[in-house]
Amino acid sequence: MLHRFYDIKFENEQLEEMALDKEYVLDVPEHDMSTPMDRLEHLGNMFDIITAASGVNVCLFSSDHQLT
Repeated sequence: MLHRFYDIKFENEQLEEMALDKEYVLDVPEHDMSTPMDRLEHLGNMFDIITAASGVNVCLFSSDHQLT
């Protein structure tokens, strides 16, 4: 499922929070969200996906489903 990631914040080498002025639309695999542990795992996967795509240490982001 495509998600739009925006309002991305990341930590630089001095562990200062900085804003990334770019948005990403990325494919996030669908995930069962019925339990708190499932939701936590899904959020962790989303952090991994946006960190890999942006190449920075993402610490905060906003996301919504991208309608096709």
